[in-house]
Amino acid sequence: MDAYLFIDFGSTFTKLTLVDVEKEEIIATEKSYTTVESDVTIGYENALKKLNDKVKGNYNIVKRLACSSAAGGLKIIAIGLVPELTAEAAKRAALGAGARVIKTYSFNLNSDELKEIKDSNADMILLAGGTNGGNSDCILHNSKMIADHNISIPVVVAGNKSCNDEIRRNFSDEIEYYITENVMPNLNHINVDPARDTIRKIFMKKIVDAKGMEHVEGQIEGILMPTPASVLKAAEVLSNGSRDEYGIGDLAVIDIGGATTDIHSIAEGAPSKPSVKNLIQREPLREI
Repeated sequence: MDAYLFIDFGSTFTKLTLVDVEKEEIIATEKSYTTVESDVTIGYENALKKLNDKVKGNYNIVKRLACSSAAGGLKIIAIGLVPELTAEAAKRAALGAGARVIKTYSFNLNSDELKEIKDSNADMILLAGGTNGGNSDCILHNSKMIADHNISIPVVVAGNKSCNDEIRRNFSDEIEYYITENVMPNLNHINVDPARDTIRKIFMKKIVDAKGMEHVEGQIEGILMPTPASVLKAAEVLSNGSRDEYGIGDLAVIDIGGATTDIHSIAEGAPSKPSVKNLIQREPLREI
């Protein structure tokens, strides 16, 4: 019997699911404590032994795919210009990448706010502000403040593209930064997917830093995405369907994990009353 082995290296448990390829049915599931403090391979092998004992090894694994949050959840600070516009778009981009937004800042940052950021336990900053060709003062001010205060965590820049060259000069080699597309290139459009993808790539590097993860990578096809992002993707497929099956429509999914409880929704998000109007005119279908 050919089977897929799906693995979730969670912050508390490492969970395995064995799926029959031909029948498209779950054969068995097992879990063991994630041994992130020593070597995550130990927890994985403990769970795999339980799985083998349950199904007596009567299967042939043709593919092993995994997601992970074993290095801990991703905590992001979102920064924008106007609270209801670029700051909100930055927040949505971070949430959609599977992160937890611990604080959102708007307008020009001051020294007290930079101290808050520096003293926080954030893993990353998403810096937005201004539409393309629009306001440039705010994002340039904030990038210089980040550089002057020697912020040591990665910064994803997703604001007015006209400012990118000067932001590069502000950050130079002192700040770890990544420049991607503007989360709000114009007032009628939000563009969160490039920022989400960039955040996820950085998160994957953090995941691989979990103890022993490099040993596990040799036994599987690779860590595909952070666990929150994989749950969001599964919710999207369940809602929208596939080539062969219809989806069930708008839905909300609650994922009660060991470290965080995540609530995902897949919906158009259109107002239900004619008197209600979106400040951000185009709502993304995928939300978290």
